[in-house]
Amino acid sequence: MNDGMIAYLLKSEVARLTDEQRQLYRFITGLEDALAEQADTAEEFRSLLTIHSPFEQAAYRFNRSFAEVSKMMQKIESELGDKIEARCERAKWLDYTDCFVGESGRADKQVFLFVTE
Repeated sequence: MNDGMIAYLLKSEVARLTDEQRQLYRFITGLEDALAEQADTAEEFRSLLTIHSPFEQAAYRFNRSFAEVSKMMQKIESELGDKIEARCERAKWLDYTDCFVGESGRADKQVFLFVTE
């Protein structure tokens, strides 16, 4: 499965979370992504995470303890991983290349349909 399809499945599963879970997940991952953009190295990213702690910011924003936020994120990420893995196992790629034959008598492009349940 390619990264683009994994990203699509992740986005799809995040949309299915409860409002509270979705808001928390998007808040934390948004902050982490912003910090990753600022960092030039993995070490700098870890340092930024320590200084700006997305989990602490989420705890303040959502009026929860750090431990609650951490536990909730672990549960959310585990649930997302399980659901994405299950969908990947059910996914099928259907090759429709032969259905789109060009003037040269062969397919000009490869055409695939990605199907999940």
